[in-house]
Amino acid sequence: VSNYSAEQMRQASQILAKKEVPLAVNQVQYSLLYRKIETKAILATAKELGVTILAYSPLAQGLLTGKYSPESQNLPDGARKVDSRFKKEGLEKIAPILRVMQELGVKYQKTPAQVALNWLIAQGDVIPIPGAKTAAQARENAGALGWSLEAREVTQLEQMSRPWL
Repeated sequence: VSNYSAEQMRQASQILAKKEVPLAVNQVQYSLLYRKIETKAILATAKELGVTILAYSPLAQGLLTGKYSPESQNLPDGARKVDSRFKKEGLEKIAPILRVMQELGVKYQKTPAQVALNWLIAQGDVIPIPGAKTAAQARENAGALGWSLEAREVTQLEQMSRPWL
């Protein structure tokens, strides 16, 4: 299913169970900068029901890649041009979490995007599905696999990203 609420997942799970089919996946938006699935009980319900979360927009449309910063002259194109998160004030708000992601990236020899994706994987039963416009971006995304942030680092990022709950 896609974008199902906690209650919709429960209903779907009950209906499917009558046919002996498990509800396997709910595709929802989830990232360090979009954590509403936690406050709306979607993540908790998914864990309770054994449903995997397929996280779309896990890099928050590129905000978590390190490509954009308040100092950068790198301006987004398309719809992101009018998105306030990509304006100087929005980028200043996320700068602290990006700095920590960059520090962790240096520690693990990973990019901020790989750190952001690894944080999602650390949530358990969450599979991020990042977009990629190029083969290089796809390879970079794959670099989120095969290593793990330490528990305290996962917690640090969780605490820093609470404003986006």
